[in-house]
Order: sequence, then C-alpha cells, then structure tokens
Amino acid sequence: MTRPAFIDLSPGLDRVGRACAWIEREDGFVLMTGLEWGGWTLPGGGIHPGETPEVAAAREAWEEAGAHAEVAGDPFLLVGVSGVESVCVPLRLTRLEPSPEGRPVAWVNPRSLPWAQDHQLRQGLAARGQTPAHLEVPPLVRSALGAAHAAGFTRSCSPEVGALLRTL
Repeated sequence: MTRPAFIDLSPGLDRVGRACAWIEREDGFVLMTGLEWGGWTLPGGGIHPGETPEVAAAREAWEEAGAHAEVAGDPFLLVGVSGVESVCVPLRLTRLEPSPEGRPVAWVNPRSLPWAQDHQLRQGLAARGQTPAHLEVPPLVRSALGAAHAAGFTRSCSPEVGALLRTL
C-alpha cells in the first residue's frame, strides 16, 4: 500500500535554520503530526530568511497540523538523532482545523510508553524540567554517555541497545 503524498508548503533551500512547535494541552498531551514515510514528529521545518523561530514554529504548526497557536513560553533547543538542531517553541493552541498539507495529527502522552521513548518528546520534557522520575537516565548510563561523547561518539546506539540501557 502506498502512502498519500502530502502537500509541501516548506520553504526552499534558502532556509536559515529549523524550528518546531511544542503544543501541550492541559492534560499533558502533546500534538504530533504524521510523516510522509510513516512515524510521527513535532510540527516543524525551515525558518524563512527574516523570520524568527517563534513565527516559523507557529507557521509550521498551522501548515503541518492545522494548529492556530500563539507563543506560550521560552524556546529551547532540540537535537535530532541526525544531529540537526531545531529551536522548539512552546505554543498555546487557539484553534485546530485540518492540516493544509493533509497530514494526520495525534495527541500523545509523552510521559508513557511508547511515546516516552520518542527522541523529541524526551528532550522536550527535559528542557521544560518535566522529566518524570521513571524516565530519568540512570547516573551510570549518563556517565557512560558523557564518556562516549568525550571520546567522539556522536551517534546514538541501536533502538535495541537503547531499550536495554534504559533498564539499567
């Protein structure tokens, strides 16, 4: 079965950075949008020349998720598994309509499985000081990760090894 193609409203190659939107409801659920090749992500994309990260995040939230939103907090940095950095902007939802790009949307609980393992969501919770105790990285693993980074290892381990490390 082939997936439907989404309309691409992204900026051209002249983008000057990346921004994403952290839209959290009062119950703690966060808005995610579907990826064309499967999976889910925070709404986000390129920052146009002359655009602030806040404006870009609000624009991307509307384009990808149909979310009309306004800035609700200080931006924080997310680093993707590939090393690409995005300025993530907390937004308050004012209205939700169908995505202009035709993407599916979902409200997910970043504090419970399977979403608690999502790279973006874990970073978002940590940046906002909201990491639940059961999602904290154990001190021994944190130390090993620091040593690996100092030794030049910049890539993540496999999902299987990551799942094993989280049980330590």
